[in-house]
Amino acid sequence: MRFPWSREQNSTGLFGRPTPDPTPGAGQKCPGLAKVLEKVLRVDKPDILDLGPFCGATAVFLADRGARVSVEEFEPPAERVVSDAGSPDEADEPPPPLRIDQPDGKFHLVLVWELCDFVPTDRLAEFGVELHRVLVEGGWTLLLSSSDPPTEGHASRHPPRYRVVGDDSVVREDSRGASHKRYRRNPRDIERALSPLSVQGIHLQRNQLREFLLVKRAGKA
Repeated sequence: MRFPWSREQNSTGLFGRPTPDPTPGAGQKCPGLAKVLEKVLRVDKPDILDLGPFCGATAVFLADRGARVSVEEFEPPAERVVSDAGSPDEADEPPPPLRIDQPDGKFHLVLVWELCDFVPTDRLAEFGVELHRVLVEGGWTLLLSSSDPPTEGHASRHPPRYRVVGDDSVVREDSRGASHKRYRRNPRDIERALSPLSVQGIHLQRNQLREFLLVKRAGKA
């Protein structure tokens, strides 16, 4: 089975079968994590960026596998203010540029988790540019996105924390902090917005979270 937005030349489409619902508080399978770790851990001391919310156990797990781990608790940006006339309101200060506060071309893997869902739609392309900027050529991104309408539970207004407990297992935990709007998007919209990166696979979890694997292709601006 292939998703209609998958392209033969740069995407493997759906990988794996939908995983069963996890027991609350227990680990859940994350096949995308297993696939991407298998690739990046071939590198001697790969650099991995976890965009948070911060989880010390995840940093320790990845460091024990030989990775150099950086953590940035990325704060989703505000939407751009638009006046009633449909143009940006000149009376308001424009929002600062969206930026991941990390060097260019450093990371072999960026763990976005569910933060993509909290980036406003009109800022998502900026997010893709920043992910592309901080990755090495051939570097990978793992992100998760809800396919359900925002509801209480896994589509809350607080980006959840992910605790990695195995190469293919994570525990999804509630986090505290500022409340943010969560956006619902179809996979094609995500692929287009993050187009500096190439989607290589999408896996649908039974809890309606989709795992996206994206790569920075050599020479692709």
